[in-house]
Amino acid sequence: MTLRRLCTFVVALVACALSCLAQNSIEAINEIKLSGKYFTAEATAESVDEAKNIAFSYLKENIVNYCEEMEIEEVGEDKIMANLQQKSVNRGDAVMVLVYVVKTIVEKKETMTFHPNTSVNTNTNNNNTNTAPVLGSANWPDIIKKVCDVSSFVQLQYLLDMAMDNNLIDSWGKYNSMRNQTECYLVMMNVDRQIVAVLSPAKNGARTDVKTGMVVDSEGMTSFKNCAPICVRVK
Repeated sequence: MTLRRLCTFVVALVACALSCLAQNSIEAINEIKLSGKYFTAEATAESVDEAKNIAFSYLKENIVNYCEEMEIEEVGEDKIMANLQQKSVNRGDAVMVLVYVVKTIVEKKETMTFHPNTSVNTNTNNNNTNTAPVLGSANWPDIIKKVCDVSSFVQLQYLLDMAMDNNLIDSWGKYNSMRNQTECYLVMMNVDRQIVAVLSPAKNGARTDVKTGMVVDSEGMTSFKNCAPICVRVK
C-alpha cells in the first residue's frame, strides 16, 4: 500500500469514526428527551461553555414554571447544578448542548390517591352540580379518569410520572415514540399545550372520547389535525 493510499484510508477511517460518534450522541440525546424521566433544555452556540450556559438558563426556567404550576416547592440553583448532566454534538462550526436533570429533583406533593386499574362504572346519578363533568357512559381505568381532570401538559406530565411510580401504566410518550399506538389512550394537546380530548384505544378503526362517550372515527380525527397526541399505555 502506497503512502498516499494509506493516508487516504486513515482519513476515511477517522471520518467514519467521528460520524458514528455524532450519530450515537444524537440518538442518546433523543432517547433522553423522549424518556419522560428528565427536565431538559438545549442551546446551540459557538462553544460548549456558551451553549451550556444558555441551556442552563432555559432549564432553570422550565423547572421554575413546573413548580409554580404544580404548587410545589421550588428547586434551588445549587441543587440543579449538583444534579446537572449534559451531552453535546457538533453542528457545523457550532455545538449543541443538552442539559438535563432527573425529575425526582422536585419534591412531589402527594395530593392524589391511586387505586388499581379495575374498571369502575362512571355513569352514576349525582345531583351535586359542583362535581366534575360526568365521563362518557363506559368503564374507564381510574388513572384515565384522573387524566380527564387535568387541563395542561405540565399537570399531565406530573400525573403520569406519579402513575409510573405507582406502577399503574406501562409507558407514555409522544405518538411517534410509542409502539402499537392503536392500543394506547390518546391525550390530545392543542398548540397551547392544553388538553382538548382523551381518546380510548382504537377498536374497529374508531376511538371513543372518554369524556363525552362519542365515537370518533377516522373522519372525526380530522378535527384534531392541529393537536399533538400523547400516548398512554395502561397495564
